[in-house]
Amino acid sequence: MMFSLPSLRPMLASTADPFDSDMFLFEPKWDGFRCLAYMGNNATILQSRNGVNLTHRFPELSFLHRQVKVIPAILDGEIIAFHQGREVFHLLLQRMRERPKASISPGDVPALFVAFDILYSEGESILHLPLQERKELLNQGVMANEYLIVNSYVYHSGQVFFEAAVAQGREGIMAKRLDSPYLPGKRTRLWLKIKPLRTTEALVIGFIPKANDSFASLALGQYLRSSRQLVYVGNVGTGFTENTMREIRADLKPLQPQEQPKVQRLPHSLPGLTLVRPEMVVEISYLEYTPAGNLRHPTYRYRRDDIEPHQCVFQGLGQI
Repeated sequence: MMFSLPSLRPMLASTADPFDSDMFLFEPKWDGFRCLAYMGNNATILQSRNGVNLTHRFPELSFLHRQVKVIPAILDGEIIAFHQGREVFHLLLQRMRERPKASISPGDVPALFVAFDILYSEGESILHLPLQERKELLNQGVMANEYLIVNSYVYHSGQVFFEAAVAQGREGIMAKRLDSPYLPGKRTRLWLKIKPLRTTEALVIGFIPKANDSFASLALGQYLRSSRQLVYVGNVGTGFTENTMREIRADLKPLQPQEQPKVQRLPHSLPGLTLVRPEMVVEISYLEYTPAGNLRHPTYRYRRDDIEPHQCVFQGLGQI
């Protein structure tokens, strides 16, 4: 409990293709860390989607409560690092790996909290209210500054809004039903994420080594939703810089000879595959899952230190 407020998990979205609808609003999708901000009279606590306290990682956001008129309150939003006209995810990852500081250094890019929902207002739950009403309360209750803004949105025109996001090189858009309540921790089709490319999170289960402490590709796995068993979904060998490859390679922990891999469908035809402990989560863009259950045309995007391994769930329809 924080400021007499309950600890919640963010509401989650399913995937969809672009569409128009009078029953939905459409808003920008940001490339950052999902976060719930708990606000009392004298403090702000930032909590990740997995319940991890992020406040000490982003000290410049620890005073957001001063910009909110309806405390105690809980805001749902995204922490982003905005640099040279767009959000830069790897700057957030750097902040997560650095030693926590009491304040940001002069050379740091300040983080920004983009609020897109309000869950508690003046200490009272408003989870049951329709999204459209919560949006109005959010706009009335928040005073924007350089560290806090309220996400914008449009009605009906999801197709055009998505095309504009793609043209700007953005992460995509969100579609949310106007009458949807807030369902903590639930993934439904009341909220939909629409991206130019499909993306998924996967565990690194091995690598094919090459010279200079690097690798030719990473072997990937995901958990089956039904049985919680780990299944091989392909190798990714594109999207890396040389520095990224060295950093990833240094952090992988090979299995000991006596440790047995517990991965279904692991091919025997991967030359020199070194199996590792399935602990590192990476985000992958891909075209589709093949009928066999592998990722088609996978490309590495970045590591996801904010995602737990058990959240890497197989989403294909392959015969596995």
